[in-house]
Amino acid sequence: MPDDGFLFLDEAKTASLLAMGEAVRICELALADMGRGTARLSKPEAMFLEGDKTASVLFKAKGGYLPSLDACGFRVVGDVGEGGAGGECHFCYLADPRTGAPRALVSHTVIHRMRTAACALIALTALASPIAQTFALIGAGKIGSHVATGFPELFPGRRLLIASRRRESAAELSNKLQSPSVIPADNVQAALKQAQAVVVLTSSTTPVVSADEFRPGMTVIGMGEHHELPVELLETADRFVVDDIGFASTLGSLGAWIRAGQITKTDAELRVDATLGGIVAGCARARRDDSDKVLCIVQGVSLADIALSELCRRKVLGLPLP
Repeated sequence: MPDDGFLFLDEAKTASLLAMGEAVRICELALADMGRGTARLSKPEAMFLEGDKTASVLFKAKGGYLPSLDACGFRVVGDVGEGGAGGECHFCYLADPRTGAPRALVSHTVIHRMRTAACALIALTALASPIAQTFALIGAGKIGSHVATGFPELFPGRRLLIASRRRESAAELSNKLQSPSVIPADNVQAALKQAQAVVVLTSSTTPVVSADEFRPGMTVIGMGEHHELPVELLETADRFVVDDIGFASTLGSLGAWIRAGQITKTDAELRVDATLGGIVAGCARARRDDSDKVLCIVQGVSLADIALSELCRRKVLGLPLP
């Protein structure tokens, strides 16, 4: 394979190149660059295109540039059916930021799941109270499995409760990992009652967490694409954090609140206390004290996808790694 031409990496190759620990490290680099203002996102942050309506195909494109990694490109997704239930195609197109020449097309389905999981783990690290010992993951799907896989390494000595609409799904994931720190919960409410920090990563179109369950000192991180959190969490939160307000306003719970008229995009922007990248970079504080209720909406930034794709490209070509 030539090291000076256009590179194509298929799914079988990319799925074997990365481990969760290094995915977290690279995503932290990307978020920190974003927090310092040295990285750039596409304008608009995301573009959507409806394909064949009979198959219900939706395309999404997001772009970014990371000077520190000499990485530039676009992530393009094609989802068939609701949330990709009928199939999904994820690719990352990398280009030379100085010449515009194409560098690589990287199959990105597994990488995207790892990126999302990595950002969940980064958010837990950055936002959870230092005294938190019990965490919860609401959602035991493909992305959730990566979150659970990476948890023991990043949070040694602490435990992760997994909850799902079907307890069997949570138990299957726990049994697969065979880690004493990853435990299935009987139901969502039982997990929320015990946890000091929660990642909500579901396909639910109705809230799965209530304002009554949002206790002082607790961190709730919403990452689903639909209306999984109620606006009352924002109304009672002491701190509100997003990864990128532009994209977070289009999907997920924040997007649902805006479309329902429960908050305007302008008011949501004014409500933001810090960005996840700013916190990771040390430019902003996550919380003022251990009693703060912290709400975070993470919808994913293309910079992390581009960074992981660039890492794969360098590994295959034998180039220096970041």
